[in-house]
Amino acid sequence: MDDRQRRARWAEIFGSLASEPRLHIVELVADEAVQCQEILGQLELSQPAVSYHLAKLERAGIVHKERQGTRNCYRLREELWSLVRILMKEERSWNTT
Repeated sequence: MDDRQRRARWAEIFGSLASEPRLHIVELVADEAVQCQEILGQLELSQPAVSYHLAKLERAGIVHKERQGTRNCYRLREELWSLVRILMKEERSWNTT
């Protein structure tokens, strides 16, 4: 992968994260696989909207889907776990009040 392709890949990842519902999903699936129904219950969105956001995250390679019995579960890709942990830790220091 050359430099341009690498930058395009990062742009895709960060672009996919540039949404409050998708960031919420990433937080939910950061530690363990979570059933789609559980994600739906945590977000104040319709089922089609949640599916749209999950698909966008999956296409970007941020989460992956796995079957657990008859349920679809989503998990943060292991390669991004460290990055998400760093960002979540840094976020706590952003509070300037």
